[in-house]
Amino acid sequence: MHCFNHPNTPAIGSCKACCKGLCAECTTDMDHGLACKDKHEAMVETYQFIIDKNSEIYSAAPKNIVIAPAFYLFMGGAFAFYGYRSGGFTDLPFMLGIGFIVFAAVTYISSKALFKEASGKA
Repeated sequence: MHCFNHPNTPAIGSCKACCKGLCAECTTDMDHGLACKDKHEAMVETYQFIIDKNSEIYSAAPKNIVIAPAFYLFMGGAFAFYGYRSGGFTDLPFMLGIGFIVFAAVTYISSKALFKEASGKA
């Protein structure tokens, strides 16, 4: 591969933003990838920021998949308890409570399965 700007000069790598081959004169080493000098440094920094943030978010996923189902479970329990105490099994709040509890279970199971699938675990 040769430099995009200097066709007779061998390239030492390619720009992380535009993937063009670059020689030592045309490149800036960003410590996490090469960039076209004076052209794509900011874009390569932005790409690295996005990658770093996504990595943080993904590593927090196992803890966060419990938060929403726990909230739905709590709300389901509260509605079901109130509905049962005020009108029995056929009262609307009781039915909503059961719906919240079922939704909590479905949300937890689907989130857990999605995380296992995304992480490659069987």
